[in-house]
Amino acid sequence: MELQTESQELYQVQTENRHLKETISALREELERTQIDNEVNIQKALSTANDEILQLRATIASLRDEMEKIRLDGEAELQKAVAGANDEIVQLKSTAVALRDELEQTRIAYEDQMQKKEQMSWDEINQLRQAIHVLRTRLEEYEKGRR
Repeated sequence: MELQTESQELYQVQTENRHLKETISALREELERTQIDNEVNIQKALSTANDEILQLRATIASLRDEMEKIRLDGEAELQKAVAGANDEIVQLKSTAVALRDELEQTRIAYEDQMQKKEQMSWDEINQLRQAIHVLRTRLEEYEKGRR
């Protein structure tokens, strides 16, 4: 019986050993599947992250290009506005010079007219003085002749 007991114990140990080996094998397979799944998930996550990084880089490049275009357009508009303002300044200066010249010519013409009128007035005054002198002299001669 001892032999039988030992044989049964041996059988049990071998059976348990086989079960343990099967469990180890199953656990190894599950571990490998889990590692493979983890590796696949990591690869998917990396791929997704890389895709997102590429999209973000493309977006950044696009935004930089758009910002540069806006900056250049703004500079062009500014230069256009400055050029327009400069043109207007030149025109206004030219108009101011022309108006000054016209005003100066008008002032000179006015002064000439005033001098002519003043001269005419002096001439008339002198003529009237001479006429008064002549008339006074005649009056005095007339009065002398009447006495």
